Amino acid sequence: MNNRPIGFMDSGLGGLSVLVEVRKLLPQEDFEYFADNYHQPYGEKSREELVIFTKQIISFLLNQKIKVGIIACNTATAASLELIKKEFPIPILGVIQLAVLEAVEKTKNKKIGVIATEFTIKSKIYTREIKKINSQIEVYDNFCPLFVPLVEEGKFNHQETFQIAQKYLKPLKDAKIDTLILGCTHYSFLNKIIAKIMGSTVQLVDPATSTAIVLERLLRERGLLKEEGLGKENYYTSGSPQKIEKIASIIMQKDIKMNKVEL
Repeated sequence: MNNRPIGFMDSGLGGLSVLVEVRKLLPQEDFEYFADNYHQPYGEKSREELVIFTKQIISFLLNQKIKVGIIACNTATAASLELIKKEFPIPILGVIQLAVLEAVEKTKNKKIGVIATEFTIKSKIYTREIKKINSQIEVYDNFCPLFVPLVEEGKFNHQETFQIAQKYLKPLKDAKIDTLILGCTHYSFLNKIIAKIMGSTVQLVDPATSTAIVLERLLRERGLLKEEGLGKENYYTSGSPQKIEKIASIIMQKDIKMNKVEL
């Protein structure tokens, strides 16, 4: 089992932010990454649709003999994690609870902001999870529908992105939050713009980093760490490989070959 790969899934390229952090900690591990570009954006889908997509992708990754599955997508995590964990025989990690724990630890004025997709925000999962830990914390949220397509187009530092981010973040600045959760893995690629707008008094919480740490701990505790070698990666998409290979290559800083898969 310990020589099997780790599987990642996302609606697109956002989950690469998690893979990058995991690669830093676990350079010897093999990865299988699935980008569900055909069904993007996830934030506008129903819970029923999201559960179906997640089941299909985890089933595909199981056929690639993965030892652990990472739902590297906040929207899919919010919609399906608890159900998926019960249905599959391997450990499955999401990205929401880890970010919540970190944000609660960091906030000093008990005002936490959350930016995410429409589905994630409307589900109120972040508010519920935060208040389970500390009911005194105030949560301010906003969904950012244009962030995912901007990232998928590679517009990480464009003036257009900055202007859109200013609009989305204004209510959270006005609320005087001191901690902001990037509640979508795509948003990790916009963290420089977000940090500039929010200012030095606001701490950003990126679930990619905390997910990598928890994954490493889980593999170690279960004796599933790959002990040697250099990790290999395979990439799959349900969409058009040509459209996303260029941006994926920029993110990963090497040539990426996307394999077309029809679920």
